[in-house]
Amino acid sequence: MPAEADAEFTFIDLFAGVGGFHAALAELGGRCVYASEKDKRAWEVYQKAWGTPRHEGKPSFSLDIRDHVKPLPESELPDPERDLPQIPEHDVLTAGFPCQAFSKSGKQKGTLDETRGTLFYDILRIVRARRPKIVFLENVKNLVGPRHRDTTFETIIGGLKEFGYLVSRVPTVISPHRIVPQAGGTPQVRERVYIMAVRRDLVGRAALPFSEFTYQNWDVESWNLHELELPVLGGRTILEAPGEDLRRYEVSGEERAALDWWESLLQEVIKESEATAAQPRSDRWIPGHPIWLKVLDEVWRGRELDDAKTRDLPWKANFIRKNVDFFEERAGALAAVRQAWDESGQPQPDAQRALSRAKFEWQAGLERSIFHCLIQFRPSGIRVRPATYTPALVAINQTPIYGPERRRLTPREVGRLQAFPERVRDAMVALKQGDAESYKQFGNAVHVGAVRFALAQLLTHLSQWELDPPLLRLKEKLDDVVGGQRGSESDGMPGQGMLRLEDRAGSEAA
Repeated sequence: MPAEADAEFTFIDLFAGVGGFHAALAELGGRCVYASEKDKRAWEVYQKAWGTPRHEGKPSFSLDIRDHVKPLPESELPDPERDLPQIPEHDVLTAGFPCQAFSKSGKQKGTLDETRGTLFYDILRIVRARRPKIVFLENVKNLVGPRHRDTTFETIIGGLKEFGYLVSRVPTVISPHRIVPQAGGTPQVRERVYIMAVRRDLVGRAALPFSEFTYQNWDVESWNLHELELPVLGGRTILEAPGEDLRRYEVSGEERAALDWWESLLQEVIKESEATAAQPRSDRWIPGHPIWLKVLDEVWRGRELDDAKTRDLPWKANFIRKNVDFFEERAGALAAVRQAWDESGQPQPDAQRALSRAKFEWQAGLERSIFHCLIQFRPSGIRVRPATYTPALVAINQTPIYGPERRRLTPREVGRLQAFPERVRDAMVALKQGDAESYKQFGNAVHVGAVRFALAQLLTHLSQWELDPPLLRLKEKLDDVVGGQRGSESDGMPGQGMLRLEDRAGSEAA
């Protein structure tokens, strides 16, 4: 963290987790003057990795932001300049806050009353009192889904506008796997909503809100986990070098048996497909819809078809018929696999595996082995996809398995997928924290590279008009960190200058 005298700007880190926003902004010259995080284990990692935020030489944080931001009715609030004395002045407010629905009962009141009791109330109250230059929020994509777009999202945008901020009603959704490596991308699908607001008096009067943009010309199938050296990781790859310390992440015997069974079926399907010259080669060996072994049980199949008819679920009946068709078409392959497993003394997975092990979803096209791919054991079944980019990180039991090494990704590798510097995982190790907690913390974090990328796009957009000198300096710093690492069109990695901004809210009232 930059020393107080050396800091180019200050920020506060609300709902901080293990410091995704901190990692992004500290590299740009920012100094954290306040943080809040309710999860004590995450807060211990934050402190170990980044130190305790300080303001005027004193520790400046809260384990519960409500200790410093009491939820008061709007009519009872002190004047803004006298409100929230524990929250320091700052340039940038960041928050990766959980999505909460707002009460419709507050529609006849001010925005603060409407949001009281939610975590956004705390943010808006701080905005009212401290008026930071930039408010930078991150949330799940569901914030702009059908249930929340016209209520929660619009209330957030309306509240920021009410307090004098330029912000767009067009959601900005970013995923790191679509960001070129030079600009901070990593191979993980992680669509998140970024709400970026700038104080209206700091930009030219003609400035329009930043909204959506198109990504650079990066082929997402070009990602790989073991070879591509990523600038955002200081030139490291995602995967750790093989070694004894990785053995504990290997799949269990029961998991391996289930994968071996499906691998055997895949190999028989490939053999049949290639032997049948008259059959046209498709774009995948196995249909993309989930395959259910339970369909082979006539009693189960009959019961589920009756249920589909009784409840008028035509999609379910159609789904079962697709599975029946698949197993009828591949009867030879299925018989060969069953015979091989009978002779080897292995248990039949459709009889003795848990139900989720008897479900399979092939998303790997013409890959020739499950063990060339990324694998997930999900409640809905085993999902297999190419080893290019990973699905969004969630719970430990769904951590992707790297097929070539028959093991799950480690917490350090998961941290790299989130573009965290090594110091955060080192802090977890120093605290002797368990893997489950580490997976959870990284899975809940904001993506460091996506934060810097999003902020760069905001300031690039606003620089078309008059921009406050400190914000202009921050943009120049971002150009060095993000835009300065440019490739060329010839190597397939165009630079930030190729980005085309599309302000769909161009006619929107500021």
